Amino acid sequence: MRELIIDSGLVKKFNPIHLKHHEFLPIAVENDKLITAHAPGAQQHHKFIRNVGQLATGYETSFYSIQPELLQHELKLIKQGIYHRMLISEKQNQVAPRGNILSVISNKGGVGKTTISIELAHQFARMGLKTLLFDLDLGNADVSNKLKIFPELTLYNFFNKEVELDELVVKTAFGFDFIPGECGEFKLANMTWAQKQRFFRHIQAISTKYDLILFDLGAGITRHVIDFALMADDSIIVTTPNDIISGYAAAKATYGRFVEINSKIESSDRELGEYVYSPWFILNQVQNMRQGKNLYHSLKRTIDNHINENSIFKIFPEYLGSVISDRDRLVDTYSKREIIGLKHPKSNLAIDYRQLAVNYLGSSLVEAPVQQQRGSGLQRFVKMLGLK
Repeated sequence: MRELIIDSGLVKKFNPIHLKHHEFLPIAVENDKLITAHAPGAQQHHKFIRNVGQLATGYETSFYSIQPELLQHELKLIKQGIYHRMLISEKQNQVAPRGNILSVISNKGGVGKTTISIELAHQFARMGLKTLLFDLDLGNADVSNKLKIFPELTLYNFFNKEVELDELVVKTAFGFDFIPGECGEFKLANMTWAQKQRFFRHIQAISTKYDLILFDLGAGITRHVIDFALMADDSIIVTTPNDIISGYAAAKATYGRFVEINSKIESSDRELGEYVYSPWFILNQVQNMRQGKNLYHSLKRTIDNHINENSIFKIFPEYLGSVISDRDRLVDTYSKREIIGLKHPKSNLAIDYRQLAVNYLGSSLVEAPVQQQRGSGLQRFVKMLGLK
């Protein structure tokens, strides 16, 4: 199953009223064909779609079916400026949108990675996006610890082939869905190639049910943590004023694995996104926004001077935002099984978390050229595991 990104420029050539009434969505132009998704009941509209497609693009139309409810959801998101990737099945002549996968990592514990993952999941959900928070820390299950949600079944049961991944989904009171990790001895470091392959297949399937999936990964930069970070379409590195060196180390280690993967690909087969690793940085626990931005620029200069100077591969870190330090409010809120976005929606913390979500949606999920530069995490994982 391959992927195409919905081409925002292409979609804008069509009348939104026509898209809704005739139940179709232009996705991209490929091999001199206009790839178009249409609802199964829209065959009677094919002549009209072919005609407007020819007028708008100059290309003949190739049709793929899509579930009507998924089509309507995509048209709704497009009004918000959000453009998904589409999974294309040539065998079944079908397409299905999949949500963007976002990993949250840090080089050490205590920087607020898990809290940011939780608060971002809540903010995305309150914006109307179907959101899944995934606790991929199999050793500590920190999301469960913070939310005080301890389901009987966890990822341990999935990797033991006792349950399917979608059987682990828990509805929360915070607006997002949740898949729990595990506290115990079963670590990501013990995962086999077959387990990773099974995980990939299930993530690909479940991603069609959500607009955004967040991976909260374990602290540290082990090989398996980095691999799962790169499985995501985008990665966030959380660091603080006291841990800038650790933030730089996390970026450098993840970039090193990124280069290792893409160096194995023939240069003629590489796409633009396979030359550039672009992690987001969040500066947490800052005293003010100026401090956060200054620290980001310092990190960027260090990366440019020590990594980018002599390589065809580049790391272009981007600034997602900063979060003001308010430890007392965080401790008090989470001790009561509550989260900042719900308990203190007008606080500086909640405003900062909301701005992070807005920044991500405004810069990462809109306009196809940005997405094309970033590439696809799932396709990267295919290469990583040597899958077909």
